[in-house]
Amino acid sequence: MCYHYSIAKTANEIADRYKVNRRPPRINPDPVSYHVNGFEHPFLPVVYQDYNDNELKLEFMQWGLVPGWVKGEGQAKKLRSGTLNARSETVDSRPSFRSAYKYRPCLVAATGYFEWMHHQGKKFPFFIYIPDTQIFSFAGIWDEWVNEHTGEILRSFSIITCKANSLTARIHNLKQRMPVILDSEIEKNWLELETERSLRKGLLKPFDPSAMKANTISKLITDRNRNSNVPEVLESFSYPELQLS
Repeated sequence: MCYHYSIAKTANEIADRYKVNRRPPRINPDPVSYHVNGFEHPFLPVVYQDYNDNELKLEFMQWGLVPGWVKGEGQAKKLRSGTLNARSETVDSRPSFRSAYKYRPCLVAATGYFEWMHHQGKKFPFFIYIPDTQIFSFAGIWDEWVNEHTGEILRSFSIITCKANSLTARIHNLKQRMPVILDSEIEKNWLELETERSLRKGLLKPFDPSAMKANTISKLITDRNRNSNVPEVLESFSYPELQLS
């Protein structure tokens, strides 16, 4: 699964990477995030195709998809913790995701993500990234929900996950899942609604493990008494009891 990731870039840097027209965000436009926790439901940069003017747009959306059919704020808040991720195998059929999958694909900008290895009854955190790639894309979906009491429009997103590749399966060694990472040359294909259904599903596959790296990091990431949204959270840290073969 993918509940923690990093997007340590400014909004302008992200806009430049995707060559998009940036919509005015509803929050500080430059929340450089070394560590984001999905269960805090932050607003994060998402790139999508605006089919009205046929342009790419960048907007900060809330992590934890709330589909448009949800009734009431209580149901919206309850649902979103279960929609941080969407499984590639069922994203086109589950009621929470199928409309967004069909009509609202998106790119979730990232600089890396975090997973935990279970070893001898303990959990060890890793930072997983793509060397020499400053910003890459998770395959995502987004939706729009209107609060019937306030009229506020909430845009939210989910990250699609798939079976782990050989590298990440050794790290996320219980559930063996990973976020779908899109090669830059197929990002456009993911956003095109005209792409045949079978071809779009075919894009939701494990990323090339030889193009990725993973380092153990300190347990700052789970320290409740310290701020983990700092550069130090990404630094390599060695655990003598943990050896990868």
